[in-house]
Amino acid sequence: MSRGPFAAGDRVQLTGPRARLHTITLEAGKQFHTHRGALDHDAIIGEPEGSVVTASNGDRYLALRPLLADFVMSMPRGAAIVYPKDAAQILAQADVFPGAVVVEAGVGSGALSLWLLRAIGPEGRLVSFERREEFADVARGNVAAFTGSVPPNWSVELGDLAERLPDVATPASVDRVVLDMLAPWECLDVVTEALAPGECCSATSRP
Repeated sequence: MSRGPFAAGDRVQLTGPRARLHTITLEAGKQFHTHRGALDHDAIIGEPEGSVVTASNGDRYLALRPLLADFVMSMPRGAAIVYPKDAAQILAQADVFPGAVVVEAGVGSGALSLWLLRAIGPEGRLVSFERREEFADVARGNVAAFTGSVPPNWSVELGDLAERLPDVATPASVDRVVLDMLAPWECLDVVTEALAPGECCSATSRP
């Protein structure tokens, strides 16, 4: 996220007639097309956030940078996502804090990863485990699309957390563990060893 005038490469959420939302990535010389008309990206580039721009047919669009909640609801999905209201509950119950070392499984489409990365900040570290490579690729793409690049304090490990966590995290080195998976109880032994004394684990079981 950034402030100031829109620039090429920025993601922009356009609110058009009947409150319909469209999310685009600005590119100089490009156009955004609907069945009603076209809108030049150059009409947005250089304008302040909150500007109203006009398409070729006269339709007016409010241009804003998308909120994280907006982004996760419209991003490409390889697997089901954790919805914003559920992510908020997870962050609260797990008491995820800036600078925390967090382990997550599974990464899915990266929605919860984005919320965790925001919560821990640049001083924290997130390690996400995912069994399926195609899901991991989608998650990396989604996180990079929202943040501008893959954050240096985030890594995605392919494989089963129950088998690989001891290779990634030394005993008592992890502050929080979030398990969004089919059978989180299968990971409790390795999680207990990885967590620092007094820290916590939040688990959800998918049907």
